[in-house]
Amino acid sequence: MIPFHSVLPEIAQREVRCIHIETAPGAPPAAGLPGGEYAFVEFYCEDLNCDCRRVFIQVIGRSRPDQVLASMNYGWEPESFYRERMHDPDAPGEIVRASLDPINSQSKHSEELLELFQQTVLDESYRLRLRRHYEQFREKLRHRQNPSAAKDSRAAGETRTASSDPESGDPRIPKAHRQRFGEVAALLQQFGEKHLDAELTGFVMELWKRICRRKAPDCLRGKPTVWAASVTHVIARMNFLFDRSQPVHLTLDTICDSFQTNKTTVGGKATQIERTLRLRQHCEPGLCRLDLLETFTNIRLSNGMVLSWKMAKQMGYVPADAKIEDLE
Repeated sequence: MIPFHSVLPEIAQREVRCIHIETAPGAPPAAGLPGGEYAFVEFYCEDLNCDCRRVFIQVIGRSRPDQVLASMNYGWEPESFYRERMHDPDAPGEIVRASLDPINSQSKHSEELLELFQQTVLDESYRLRLRRHYEQFREKLRHRQNPSAAKDSRAAGETRTASSDPESGDPRIPKAHRQRFGEVAALLQQFGEKHLDAELTGFVMELWKRICRRKAPDCLRGKPTVWAASVTHVIARMNFLFDRSQPVHLTLDTICDSFQTNKTTVGGKATQIERTLRLRQHCEPGLCRLDLLETFTNIRLSNGMVLSWKMAKQMGYVPADAKIEDLE
């Protein structure tokens, strides 16, 4: 583990999480944590072959920057992710709740600081920030080790770049929505890398862009994880991903466990998205695979006959090079 600020000092200085504790003027010294400012300094694993997805945090007070008051471990992924990688049966639960590190510096205030971290510091925006810092940290190390490969990777990964940098997204997205776009896009990108293929990942990103470009539904309301799970749910339904016979197969449990969300909440919001955007099931250009589009999109011929796009193509009523997106 090496300090985040040693790799990306400007981001670390701007985005370090601090907490201020105030004491009443003239109050006698308390037995607990004294008043002042406390910084939660991040450390990440420098081994690029290790995708541990966790952060080591040291808490330091402004009044004594040379003294470590608490050392903690925290992981933002679902407990199942760490259970597959850790032999100790208790370790996955401890890391997702945050726990004191048994081999690093602690103080008499460590337990109090851990509780403060769990109950106050660790909100949703901070969890997403840690996830983003982890990816930025690893990308910077990749660039240092192989500058040309890192450059090629960034050029090829246009979707990934857009998700990590809100300002590089669709220019049609209002500025007020761009930070939220970036937060959810990062979650969708990470889920797509683990559970989807490139085309399906593109579909979830496209749907999220459409949502962020509109006033309704309001993308700023609700948790980023609920939005990410709901957008994924919509694309899964539209592309039959809940069907076990599909090459890419998902379950609602997989989606909700990955984003740590409730099934009922996700199902309800997914339906709201479909209704508000008036999405056509299995035949929405930009959100469905081509085979589904051609199978479920119907056209009416001049003689009144109604055929699917695929059948009309096979029978010669539609030119072979015609694109379904151009259908009026």
